[in-house]
Amino acid sequence: MYTRRTWAFINFYFILHMTFIKSTIRPIVFSVLSVLGGITLGATLVGAVTTISTNITTAGTFNADDAATFGSTVAVTGATTLASTTATSFKVGQTGTQTTRIVSGYCVTESVTFAALDTASSTRTYANCTPYTYTNNTAVTLTSSDRVFVQATSSLPFYVVLQAASSTTNAVNLSLTNTSTSTLPTAGIYTFNFWAFQNQ
Repeated sequence: MYTRRTWAFINFYFILHMTFIKSTIRPIVFSVLSVLGGITLGATLVGAVTTISTNITTAGTFNADDAATFGSTVAVTGATTLASTTATSFKVGQTGTQTTRIVSGYCVTESVTFAALDTASSTRTYANCTPYTYTNNTAVTLTSSDRVFVQATSSLPFYVVLQAASSTTNAVNLSLTNTSTSTLPTAGIYTFNFWAFQNQ
């Protein structure tokens, strides 16, 4: 049996020990809760922010899983690869020309009959060429505002020269001249490659 003095000592030791544990653990618990609360609050704020009014610098990779809108100039100092993008206009270099549209593909003429052999009275032959895309052969929309570069293919006889080209509504207008003095090409369908663009 413990004496009263012994019980009193045991109770005092227990109270002192529990007080020490509380004073030691309480700051640790408060610290952990503060950290967890800060992380939760930060995640909530980041998820809700739509506008950041200060500069952002990262030494790692910047990744946008959804659409990103930039209201001002975006400066890129390193090499940039755009896997897929749609731009309303762009230019290369400080003094470059602002380009608003680029399309390319091939075009096919209707049956072309050349006007004459190469003589002093020769006239050019004009033909409209309907444009298509290379990938899925769908029609390409062109307007008279497009500037076109046209390349002949092997379908054109070697003695027929492409003199000029211009764009019209959904067509490339071609000017062809037969340079042969002895051979008049038979009526035929010809294909050409083209590259068209518009500037601001």
